[in-house]
Amino acid sequence: MTRQTIHANCLVIGTCGLLIRGPSGSGKSVLTRALIEAAHRKGNFAALVADDRTVLDVDGERLIASPPPAMAGKLEVRGFGIVEGPFFARALITLVVDLLSASALERMPEQEEFTAHIEGLRLRRSPCPANSPSVSIDLIRRALAVEQPASPDYI
Repeated sequence: MTRQTIHANCLVIGTCGLLIRGPSGSGKSVLTRALIEAAHRKGNFAALVADDRTVLDVDGERLIASPPPAMAGKLEVRGFGIVEGPFFARALITLVVDLLSASALERMPEQEEFTAHIEGLRLRRSPCPANSPSVSIDLIRRALAVEQPASPDYI
């Protein structure tokens, strides 16, 4: 099993683990909160796994995410500070969300843009605009429908 800590957020929505990557200030925490709230509004399970730093473990063909122990259950609210709340201890990553500047987003992406490579694993990827949670939620909903067509619309 390989272990590394990366600058990313992680959450679970229904049965799907999402890893959200992006530079500082790109809206990872805002998107995480918006996704959790969207799932809860639909009556679905959603919970934070990790904010800002995420521990990744590769177990065979699976990518497992967890929070660093000192940061478990803590989420940054920019302009307010750190808030504590419920969290999920681990997530099997289903989708990698990359928050990008508008200029870096392809208008009509090629198929390879929808694949992330992490520690030798190929995972579904959703490129999303930074600091645009409503647009990102729509793109994530579509990516999850492609990746898990039999699953309900959690968000």
